[in-house]
Order: sequence, then structure tokens, then C-alpha cells
Amino acid sequence: MNGDKVDSNMNSIPAVSLFRGIYNRVAKRLGVDPSYVSRVARGERKSVVVEKALAEEVCVIRDHLNNHNNNHNNNNHAPADEKKKSKIKSRPGEPLEA
Repeated sequence: MNGDKVDSNMNSIPAVSLFRGIYNRVAKRLGVDPSYVSRVARGERKSVVVEKALAEEVCVIRDHLNNHNNNHNNNNHAPADEKKKSKIKSRPGEPLEA
């Protein structure tokens, strides 16, 4: 099955993988339990500090994704309207046919 092939390129990390472990990273940074961070994220508990740390972590991930997409999109490819014209030249007096 083609859908089961694993991409060997380590530069292509699925976006979901970037969010994996976000509660653990925030909890470690704040010195709290990951389950507490999870409860704050779900709205079961209230903590401005945890909410702010989660928002910052999401921004870091978003910035990473935006930078990755920008690098991907600007990979020495010219936009369609700036692409070079055909290298085939007509002979003097002969128009190019489509």
C-alpha cells in the first residue's frame, strides 16, 4: 500500500507530532503535574500561568510550522507569473506556433 510508506526524510515532521508532549513540556517548565496542565487546557481547572505557558508553546509550534511552510514554498521556485519564458526561440521571420 502506498499510504503506508514511511517518509525517510527527517525534515518532514507531521504537525500533529509537534503538539505531542505539549502538556509534559509545559508541566516540566512550570514544575507542575502534566495532568494539571491537561485539566487547565480542558477548562476543568483555572490557572492564568498555565494558560499563558500553553499559549506560548502553541505560538512556538505555530512559528515553526510557518517557517517550515515558508522554507518549503520559497525553495528557489519562482511564482507562476515570474517563470522564465520558453527557451525555444523562433528563427528570424518565423513566428512560434503553439
